[in-house]
Amino acid sequence: MTNPQFTSRPTRFQTLCRALCLLIIALCLPVAGVSQAQAERTLRDSLIGRVTPNDGRTNAPPTVARFTTDRGASFVLDRSRRNPLIQFDGDSEVWALTPTPGPMGDIIFKNDLGEPVLKATRWGGMILFSKDRPTGDPVAVAGRAEAFEPGHMSPSQLFQHLVRTSKKASAALSRLVRFEADVQTPGADYLFADAATVTADAIVEMSATTKGRKLLAPVQEVKLIEGRPPSAWVEGDTLMLKLDLSKGWGGRPSSKRVMKVLASGGNAP
Repeated sequence: MTNPQFTSRPTRFQTLCRALCLLIIALCLPVAGVSQAQAERTLRDSLIGRVTPNDGRTNAPPTVARFTTDRGASFVLDRSRRNPLIQFDGDSEVWALTPTPGPMGDIIFKNDLGEPVLKATRWGGMILFSKDRPTGDPVAVAGRAEAFEPGHMSPSQLFQHLVRTSKKASAALSRLVRFEADVQTPGADYLFADAATVTADAIVEMSATTKGRKLLAPVQEVKLIEGRPPSAWVEGDTLMLKLDLSKGWGGRPSSKRVMKVLASGGNAP
């Protein structure tokens, strides 16, 4: 027979301790979940441009930073605006990117042709895609950089710039190619000049091959106008470019888009 005096029973103190431990565990679990979710949201927001100030408690890269790859490629990524901007070292063109959701919570940054340029993983890694590395190269932050800001240009300076871009394109094709800009918005001269430069560079690049020169044969003039959406097309003997000035650099067709239009016979891709 069991002696009641030696029966194993939890004391009142032990019962209270167990209850307190269970309460602490119950309270900690939601906090841990919220902390992890907040960390993931902070990282995700940083990658797609909704950047919070870096107070030293997060590993988010600077809003505007220089990145490098192991293969030596480097670029500046400006995430201070809704559509991030990127410029590669050795390239004067500033490219506007559009962030789109990818698999596994990744963010894919695409150019205006829908081609992937960068991939930001949910854990903070970043991959750079290129023509010779379609699977991508990992990149690392090399330091802070300055944000891209349009410069100031007067109408007379724009006119002189159009003359220079015309000479550049004409020299590449060994014939005259006129450049004209119909500026309606005051202060937009710099963005028109930038679009003219990008277009001239596209013409020069295409003229390097016999096929490209043949595709450029109908083009006698380049005309830049304001309007929405940003687009490019060939109308008769004129390459037309429509600029949405409200989008800054993202409001003009990239050099790749211009070449795509010319390669497709003048129709917008």
